[in-house]
Amino acid sequence: MRMRVMVLGVAVAGALAGPAGAQTPPSTPDPHITDGTLQARLDKARASWKAARITSYRMRVRISCFCAPETPPTLRVRHGSPVHPPARYASVATVPRLFRTIQHAIDDKVAGLTVRYGVHGVPASIAIDPSRMIADEEAYYTIDRFARLSG
Repeated sequence: MRMRVMVLGVAVAGALAGPAGAQTPPSTPDPHITDGTLQARLDKARASWKAARITSYRMRVRISCFCAPETPPTLRVRHGSPVHPPARYASVATVPRLFRTIQHAIDDKVAGLTVRYGVHGVPASIAIDPSRMIADEEAYYTIDRFARLSG
């Protein structure tokens, strides 16, 4: 059902854009992406994470989007590998994967990207808005209850 709504939305947007063949202009990238600020902050967080040498830990990750709500899982990582994460969380099941999510948003020059980092460079929150021209495609990640595990 969602796909039909999106296709209809694109058709309506195209019709409102003007003459046949005219397209809606792309969103302008977040200015902190284009000026390098977000990349520098990500690089600093990665360096802090690497220096901490943490390989086993747990963290709770909450994904908020225009999707069905669910109880956020506590993810466990042993020796750098996630331990049976739910499929929906596999792409953000480790701190390096969270960094990768942020890097993809920077590389894709999304319209909006807000990241807050915590201790050891661990992302505490990530808000990604790929396009200001499209509603309901934003994604938000909240990371809390981070704890280093022995071994």
